[in-house]
Amino acid sequence: MALYVSAGRRFRRTVVIAVVASLIALVVGWAIGRQQAPAITDRVAAVQHQAEQEATGLERLGIEYEQVLGGTDDLDDSVVQPLDAVREDLQATMNRAPWLTGAERAALLDAVSQVRQAAIDEVPLEEFTAATVAAAALVRQELGAEST
Repeated sequence: MALYVSAGRRFRRTVVIAVVASLIALVVGWAIGRQQAPAITDRVAAVQHQAEQEATGLERLGIEYEQVLGGTDDLDDSVVQPLDAVREDLQATMNRAPWLTGAERAALLDAVSQVRQAAIDEVPLEEFTAATVAAAALVRQELGAEST
């Protein structure tokens, strides 16, 4: 013997099941998404780690510049191109650092540009080294990197 269920009752039952299933899916999706999203502290640490690598890269250019002054290396290949790469990496890092103001970004890029211009002008080694150390210190300061 079959029981008759009205169309209205079937519709309500379908709507209730759909709402409950949607709520369960929402909660499960939120929980999974929450587990996989990087924490803000992880994102900041990644920016700081990258900034430290860029600062160290700036400081290492003194060795290359010394070889250029000694005539055993090419300025463009050893100093200028790596500086351009550091500038590009720094811009990418700054894009991931929303706490930087426009003025701070400009100061960082200006510091790298000053190092590049010092290399092109073939300033004495001490002056070039001072410029790289100052630029590296500014990168560490503005991006919160720790000196190693």
